[in-house]
Amino acid sequence: MAILVETTVPDTGRLSVHVHADLEIKISAAEAQARVTQFVHARISSQMHGSTPLLVLKEKPAWQVPVHLTFPSIGDAGAVGTIAVDIESGEMNTSAFVIEDIERHAEQVAARFARTTAS
Repeated sequence: MAILVETTVPDTGRLSVHVHADLEIKISAAEAQARVTQFVHARISSQMHGSTPLLVLKEKPAWQVPVHLTFPSIGDAGAVGTIAVDIESGEMNTSAFVIEDIERHAEQVAARFARTTAS
């Protein structure tokens, strides 16, 4: 599992990072991935799934679960967005903006693959 530490970084100069995190992880990475897969199947498309989560340390730690689009003929077409899952409550950021962003990126990826397979 990878961990991302979200912090402000200067354009130039010295950056000193000290990390101490004392977290209660009640939702595992696998559970976060499964929740995202269930959500996108039910609400967006059965051709999407959650991929390997990244633990993001910020003010409110969360799993960032990439959402991937797949096609029966080619397999995984790539990431089309992410959904954050709270590590304690399991609450997902599934706002209208997040869903619209995923749908827009999925349409762009699908159009790109349609052009390359039609050639």
